Amino acid sequence: LLAGDPDARSYAIAHAVAAKARIVGQDEFETSGQRALLNLGHTFGHALEAEAGFSDRLLHGEAIAAGCGLAFAFSADTGRCDAAEAARVTAHWRDAGLPDGLRASGIAAPAARLVEHMRHDKKMAAGTLPFLLAHGIGRTYLDRTVALDEVEAFLTEQAR
Repeated sequence: LLAGDPDARSYAIAHAVAAKARIVGQDEFETSGQRALLNLGHTFGHALEAEAGFSDRLLHGEAIAAGCGLAFAFSADTGRCDAAEAARVTAHWRDAGLPDGLRASGIAAPAARLVEHMRHDKKMAAGTLPFLLAHGIGRTYLDRTVALDEVEAFLTEQAR
């Protein structure tokens, strides 16, 4: 797949589309929370995209890969996930030629500005933004307890 085999890519795409359709079909109106799990990496990724001006400077898939790496790194840094599993995720994105985090995304913005982009996320409610985080690979969950100042401190550290 990573070598570009067209049959492997076609299979992977068909498998991914079928899985997404199954999840959307089971939660068409987003009532169970299962559908939200499709958005791993999007909260961080959308902030990166916004900072890039939603341009070809950082494509959506690149932003989401970097966001996924950030979600796992944040999960590991805050004790939610084993660091070795987070490292496996970021290694996978690197092996696939995708950005695996903030520095690799090419976005050099202050953490406060990235968090400000997050404050405009459509999922923000009553000053709280739900984050998709991970207890490990294949163990993603929705966390409504994340403080944005904690995210800002994390992003500041990631930028170093």
